[in-house]
Amino acid sequence: MTGMASPTQLYQQAVQSAKDGRIDSARRQIGEFLKARPTYGPGWHLAGRLAMQQGDFRGAVRCFQRCLSLLDGPKEAPADLAAAWLKLNRPDEAVRLFRMMRNEGCWNDSLVLEAAGCFLRRQEPASAMEVFQMGRAVSKTPSVFDEPIEQLKVHRPKIAFFCGADGDTFLKPILSYLQQRYPVRVFSGSRSDEIRSLMNWSDISWFEWASNLAQIGTNFPKTCRIIVRLHRYEAYLPWPKQIHWPNVDVLVTVGNSYVLRALEHWVPDIRKQTAIVRIPNGVDVDKIPFIRREKGKNIAFIANLRLVKNPMFLLQCMYELHQIDPEYHLHIAGKLDDLLLKQYLEHQVRILGLEEVVHFHGWVEDIDSWLADKHYLVSASVIESQGMGILEAMAAGLKPVIHHFPGAEEIYGQEYLFTTPEEFCGQILSDLYEPNAYREFVERRYPLSRTLRLVDELLASFENQPFKAAARQTEASTACV
Repeated sequence: MTGMASPTQLYQQAVQSAKDGRIDSARRQIGEFLKARPTYGPGWHLAGRLAMQQGDFRGAVRCFQRCLSLLDGPKEAPADLAAAWLKLNRPDEAVRLFRMMRNEGCWNDSLVLEAAGCFLRRQEPASAMEVFQMGRAVSKTPSVFDEPIEQLKVHRPKIAFFCGADGDTFLKPILSYLQQRYPVRVFSGSRSDEIRSLMNWSDISWFEWASNLAQIGTNFPKTCRIIVRLHRYEAYLPWPKQIHWPNVDVLVTVGNSYVLRALEHWVPDIRKQTAIVRIPNGVDVDKIPFIRREKGKNIAFIANLRLVKNPMFLLQCMYELHQIDPEYHLHIAGKLDDLLLKQYLEHQVRILGLEEVVHFHGWVEDIDSWLADKHYLVSASVIESQGMGILEAMAAGLKPVIHHFPGAEEIYGQEYLFTTPEEFCGQILSDLYEPNAYREFVERRYPLSRTLRLVDELLASFENQPFKAAARQTEASTACV
């Protein structure tokens, strides 16, 4: 009788019953076996597969989860659990297993396509697109995902980007990410009618700077959703007064609260006129070579020299340090086009006796190589929105030494800040030097992946209710009155 069989015999009987198609018997036998051997992973895996065959998907989930909690479960278990979740229309749970599927060598393109299909049936195209993109990145046959991605893209919101003379420096990683997920065009014209034409094409128009193009675009009759991204300099000029903020759906800020306060100087009721969200710029640390450098005496300063970068104060700090230890050198990478400032800095370097320790390198094309023999990154700015150069240097392993400009603690905390030349010297001369901690700070607080996710979530929030659809509904309602 079955009840008298040993655990080994029960397992063998269950396997044979399954092969013979006697699923009821197989499930009963494997159940008896697991009472005697509850920590045998392959047994729970077999129980899960048998439950799947009988349409007991919840039972299958429980069995596969137990299997995965044990060390001896078959490598196929993550894929089987994902399949069970999909049968329950739970694609979110399935997607959480995809990384494990890849690591265990049981990747299954069909399951990925099925998960994306579940999201599409739930009217969640953004989630479906992320599943497709994951599949293309991991699959041994990525072309399987090309057609579904292109088919989905044409049904997603059309996005137009307007950068103008201020450039797309901070937009490049966002553009690269979004071009894989949405129909995207970047404004390359110069006339206002060309701006209007591209806005009419788009569902979402993104103005990368709160400056002249945003002023032009927001004053047209509204035909699409509008996003304006504020960096820094625009908030300290009159541009914000000329933007028609009621037409702006979202103002995106990248930096600290003082930049927003500056904007409120021009538009005191900005918070009533549009929604405001903060999405910091992200750092792609994978593209920045990290050096576990020892404490040294080369200080880097990276910026085109302008008054806002406060190089005058920097020289005062360097003078104080030079009196304590003349072996420290300041290396400046950046253009110096302002004749007045050029004369002043050269004069100060000479009268302060710093000719041998302050070096002007001009524009540096390969900044990663240039930083290889540097040990500190100093910033003397009177204001920064976020200070991407500082964060990128930290990711490379340099110790940041940052003048406490308004809002600096919101971006970097207190640890790396200084206020006086004496405090600058204290930061430089301190024995505390931890390259790993500087990189980890950037990875934790400003990963590019988080920035891209937040941007995608913002755009997806307009996806189900685009402005043009809302306008058509309004027109239809008005026509029926």
